[in-house]
Amino acid sequence: MTQHDVRVIAMQALYLADQVHEHEDVDAIKKKTMDVLDIKEFPDYAYEILQGVMKEKSSIDANLAKYLKKGWTLERLNKIDLVILEVGLFEIQNSKVIKPVSALNEALNMCDEFSSAKSKGFINGILANFIDK
Repeated sequence: MTQHDVRVIAMQALYLADQVHEHEDVDAIKKKTMDVLDIKEFPDYAYEILQGVMKEKSSIDANLAKYLKKGWTLERLNKIDLVILEVGLFEIQNSKVIKPVSALNEALNMCDEFSSAKSKGFINGILANFIDK
């Protein structure tokens, strides 16, 4: 399993958490994700991302919201795009596994797989604000 695959599992788990409104119980989301994706193991780094984003969601979302255009809110965003942003920002700010610019690139790779070209430009624009230049 590649690091990209691990991030995708974390992203899908967070999307599922949003859909079932279980933002508190990381282990329940882990189990549901394993059932839905039909996987035997939940990678440690995916769990770290899942746990970290769920724990820091309000802070992550507040930081992301600062860079939305006037009149926009996180609630108006496509849910998959929001989860990609949350995973990307969590990794940019917290990962000891990859560098921030690589976390941004991974978020853009998830866009290629799960979102649109228009969203990819948007996500790049938001997350680039958190990369030290």
